[in-house]
Amino acid sequence: MLPQLLIKMLQIIKIQYQIIIYLLGVLFGKSLTDWDDEEPVNQSYQKLQVD
Repeated sequence: MLPQLLIKMLQIIKIQYQIIIYLLGVLFGKSLTDWDDEEPVNQSYQKLQVD
Protein backbone atom coordinates (compact mmCIF):
# COMPACT_ATOMS: atom_id res chain seq x y z
CA MET A 1 0.00 0.00 0.00
CA LEU A 2 2.73 2.48 0.96
CA PRO A 3 4.87 2.01 -2.21
CA GLN A 4 1.81 2.50 -4.43
CA LEU A 5 0.91 5.70 -2.59
CA LEU A 6 4.47 6.95 -2.85
CA ILE A 7 4.58 6.25 -6.60
CA LYS A 8 1.26 8.04 -7.12
CA MET A 9 2.44 11.07 -5.14
CA LEU A 10 5.69 11.22 -7.14
CA GLN A 11 3.69 11.19 -10.38
CA ILE A 12 1.58 14.08 -9.11
CA ILE A 13 4.73 16.03 -8.19
CA LYS A 14 6.16 15.45 -11.67
CA ILE A 15 2.96 16.74 -13.28
CA GLN A 16 2.97 19.81 -11.02
CA TYR A 17 6.63 20.44 -11.91
CA GLN A 18 5.84 20.30 -15.63
CA ILE A 19 2.93 22.71 -15.18
CA ILE A 20 5.11 25.16 -13.24
CA ILE A 21 7.87 25.02 -15.88
CA TYR A 22 5.31 25.63 -18.64
CA LEU A 23 3.77 28.60 -16.81
CA LEU A 24 7.19 30.12 -16.15
CA GLY A 25 8.00 29.76 -19.82
CA VAL A 26 4.78 31.50 -20.78
CA LEU A 27 5.29 34.25 -18.21
CA PHE A 28 8.98 35.03 -18.79
CA GLY A 29 9.51 33.66 -22.28
CA LYS A 30 7.19 36.13 -23.93
CA SER A 31 8.61 39.14 -22.10
CA LEU A 32 12.18 38.11 -22.96
CA THR A 33 11.44 37.74 -26.66
CA ASP A 34 9.66 41.11 -26.83
CA TRP A 35 12.96 42.89 -26.15
CA ASP A 36 14.54 41.32 -29.23
CA ASP A 37 11.72 42.41 -31.53
CA GLU A 38 11.72 46.07 -30.53
CA GLU A 39 13.68 48.53 -32.61
CA PRO A 40 15.08 51.75 -31.16
CA VAL A 41 12.98 54.86 -31.65
CA ASN A 42 14.63 57.33 -34.01
CA GLN A 43 13.13 60.72 -33.11
CA SER A 44 14.60 64.11 -33.83
CA TYR A 45 15.18 66.22 -30.73
CA GLN A 46 16.04 69.86 -30.34
CA LYS A 47 19.75 70.54 -30.59
CA LEU A 48 21.36 71.95 -27.47
CA GLN A 49 23.54 74.98 -28.10
CA VAL A 50 26.13 76.00 -25.56
CA ASP A 51 27.92 79.39 -25.55
